[in-house]
Amino acid sequence: MSIAWECRDQADQAEIYYNQPLRTKVRRLEDENLTLKRLLRENGISWQARPKSIKASSPRVTRSSSRTVCRLLPHIPVEIQLRIMSFALTSAHPIVDPLCKVKPEHLLLHEKSKSNQIAIHFLATCKAYYTEGIKYLWANNSFVFTTPEAVRNFSEVPLPIRQKIKEVNFRIIAKFYDDEERTHKINRHHHPDLKKPVTLIVHRRNKENTLARRGFRTYGWYQLADFLSALLPPFDPSNRPPPGASVSSIPPSTPNLLPSLEKLRIDFLNFGEDLLSIPPPQLHELASHQLGCTLNEVVLTGLPSDESGLRVSNELAGLLRDEGLLIDHAPTMIALRNCIRPLNCDSKECHYASKVVRAMRTVNGHTHEDFHSHFFGAEFPPAPKDEGEPPYSLFHSCRTIWKKVPLKLDNIDERKWMLFDRMSGLPWDDVEDEATMFDYAGDDEEAMVCENCGDVHPGAIPPVEMMDLYDDF
Repeated sequence: MSIAWECRDQADQAEIYYNQPLRTKVRRLEDENLTLKRLLRENGISWQARPKSIKASSPRVTRSSSRTVCRLLPHIPVEIQLRIMSFALTSAHPIVDPLCKVKPEHLLLHEKSKSNQIAIHFLATCKAYYTEGIKYLWANNSFVFTTPEAVRNFSEVPLPIRQKIKEVNFRIIAKFYDDEERTHKINRHHHPDLKKPVTLIVHRRNKENTLARRGFRTYGWYQLADFLSALLPPFDPSNRPPPGASVSSIPPSTPNLLPSLEKLRIDFLNFGEDLLSIPPPQLHELASHQLGCTLNEVVLTGLPSDESGLRVSNELAGLLRDEGLLIDHAPTMIALRNCIRPLNCDSKECHYASKVVRAMRTVNGHTHEDFHSHFFGAEFPPAPKDEGEPPYSLFHSCRTIWKKVPLKLDNIDERKWMLFDRMSGLPWDDVEDEATMFDYAGDDEEAMVCENCGDVHPGAIPPVEMMDLYDDF
C-alpha cells in the first residue's frame, strides 16, 4: 500500500477562499442597513413599511363583533414560556456544523433523516424571544464540527455564550487526491464490522506542469492542524491596541474560541494504517504550546496503530492538563461516498486504551523523563478530581490515582472508577507486575520504602540509582 503525502489541496482551498468574500459582503450590507435605519430613526422617520389603510368600520355593533372585541388573548406566564422555549430549542441529537451548510457526505444516515431537530423559528418571533432563546440554543445542545471552516464560523457566536460550552466533537474525514487512475483501499482489519476492504474516495486531479508534489496525496494531519488552529483566539476589532501604544496600555489578549472547553472528542475517519505519513511539526506547536494544558479529557477514535498514529496520539496528549485523561478508541465510523457508516461496538462496554498524562508532576515536584515540557514560567493547574468516593483498593498510594472512565463513548455520563499508575499513566491492572517487582528487591527481603512518601506500599517508587534498572525492565 502506497503512503499518501500530506498536503492542502489547492482546488479545495481556492473554493474555501471564494466563499469567504460572500460572507464579508453580507456583513457589509448588514452594517450599511443598520446605519440607514439609525439615520431614519434620528430624523423621526419610520423605517418600517407603512401599513395599508384600514377601512372605517361600521358603527353598528353586532353580537359577534362585541364578543370578538371583549375576548382577551390567552396569557402564559413568562416562566412557562421560557420552559417551552428551552424544550423547543433542545435537540435530542448533536447539531452538526452550526452556522454552516452541512455537506450530506459528512452525515450519518440517521442524521440525514433528522432535518428539523429544533424549533429554530422561535428566535424570529420577536427580539425578546431571540435574546432568551439564543442562550438555550447554545447551552442546551452539543455540537459536531466536520470542517475547520465550521469551527471558525463559530466565532460569530458572542463570547459570553461561547464561554459556557464545555465539550465539542470534531469529525475529521481524511480527503485523498491522486493524479493517476489508481484504486486505494482500507484494509478490512480496520474494524471487525468490515467484511471486505473499503475503497477510498479519491478526488482526481490533473497533472500540472509545476514543481508541486504529485501522486497520491491526502489532507489528513494538516486538516487536524487546521481544526486546532480554529480553536485559537479569533480576531476582535475592539481589542486592537492603538498605534504606538506602550506595553502597559495593551489590552489583555483575546481568549480562545471556546475558553471553557474541558472535553474534546476527535473522530478520525478513513485514517487507515500505513496510509498516511508522519504528522507535520505544526501539530506539536498547536497541541503542546498554543493550546497546551487546557483540557481535562481527550477522546480519540480511529487513529491508526502505526507510527504516525502513535505520534499524533502523543502530540494530542499535550492538550491535556496534568492528570488529564486520554482515551484512544478503535474507529467508530467510516466515510463512504454519500454518507458515513457507523461501526458499532459488540459489547456492553467499549474496549479502549486509556492513559493519565503527567500524573507524577503533581506529586512533590516529580517530573516524568518522557514529558516534553517547556512552560516558560506559566503555571497550569491540574485536571480537577472526579466527584464521588472511589472504592477501596490495597494498591492505592502516592503512586496511583483514581479516575472515572466512560463505559460507552456514546454515553460519557455513565462512568466507572479505574485505578491508574502515575509513573506510566497506564491502568494499574496492566502494570501491576512491573510496578511491584522491586518491592522486595533487598537481600534481607524487607519491603522497600517509597522514595517519594517514605511509606511502605505496593509499587513503592525506588531510589534514583535504581531507576535506570527499572527502565530497562
